[in-house]
Amino acid sequence: MKKVGIITYDIDWMFAGGAKSGGASVVGKNLILELAKNSDVDLTVFCLPNNFKPLEGMNIVPVEHPSTYEGFINNIEEEVKKGDFDIVLTLSLEYMNHNPVLQSQTFRHRCENEPFPLNIIKRIAGRKKIKKQDKMFENLRADNKYIAVSESIKKDYVKNYNLNPNNVHVCHLACNQIYENMPEIQKNEEIIFGCVANNSINKGGLLFLLGLFVLNVLGCRKFKAKVISKNNILKNISKILGLKKKVEFVQPMSDIIDFYKQIDCLTLPSKNEAFGLVVLEEMSCGKPCIVSNTAGVAEIIKNNENGILFNRSSFFDFVLKMKKMYKIYHTEKYDNLCHNAYKTSKEYSWEKFANAVLNCF
Repeated sequence: MKKVGIITYDIDWMFAGGAKSGGASVVGKNLILELAKNSDVDLTVFCLPNNFKPLEGMNIVPVEHPSTYEGFINNIEEEVKKGDFDIVLTLSLEYMNHNPVLQSQTFRHRCENEPFPLNIIKRIAGRKKIKKQDKMFENLRADNKYIAVSESIKKDYVKNYNLNPNNVHVCHLACNQIYENMPEIQKNEEIIFGCVANNSINKGGLLFLLGLFVLNVLGCRKFKAKVISKNNILKNISKILGLKKKVEFVQPMSDIIDFYKQIDCLTLPSKNEAFGLVVLEEMSCGKPCIVSNTAGVAEIIKNNENGILFNRSSFFDFVLKMKKMYKIYHTEKYDNLCHNAYKTSKEYSWEKFANAVLNCF
């Protein structure tokens, strides 16, 4: 039996609303759930004092948070030393003394992704963030191992923080299966595109709207779109582009599954995306996606087989791929994409992810 420790922060938040608000909390929650179910694992979770009822197969060690964050880290270290753990995983980059699960891109990488001179401006504006992140990597343990959620994340950290590539292991993320079997393909008269764009710039909300605008200009007018966003700027841009009657803006929701079911194709035009769980979740509904080649989830997309990839540096290519999906919607090619997308999603379960993490040690 492996004795495993997981360091997190607020487990109440993770298992309540937090686990619905972002990929990192979803990953942490599902990793803990799977390890707790594993009879070969003795699981202990270190976190803030909480009201969470421990799951069967799981121990919780509450750690007091003093006036300083450094004090909290020291308290965690004292608690971890009391146990003879085979593996200690950390779910945040702020706990770098152990084996981190890398779920976000470095700020250095985000700056590199910007065109000149925005890359310089962003680097200057974010120098405090870069300095803080650099400090986290100053005194790493030589025996640390790192779990990266994609190959692109691995390359990012190896390049920017000179990590030993042999110590960085890629474990692609997973999703909970919504349907036990492939759902029936139901088509509307007009294809419905979808986009999750809470951050209009990084998540590609503006790019998505511009793509729809050009699609409309090109005469491909039988479409609707749904966008999850509370950004009023995007709504105003939609009106300016003459898309008010075609685009529906939806507030971020606790259960995003209904959104997946309502659309025919999810687009992921993100500039920076460590993985992109929304893609796998949409594929589990038997729906294809149009995915940016800069997203980590692009690594599991076989172009024109279980989804469609586009070059994030080319707006023209994005429009072409949206037009392609529009053209094949009422054909067998779309149906094949749906079936293959669903089949791919079945290959990525949280149980497999948790086992892959354990096998790295």
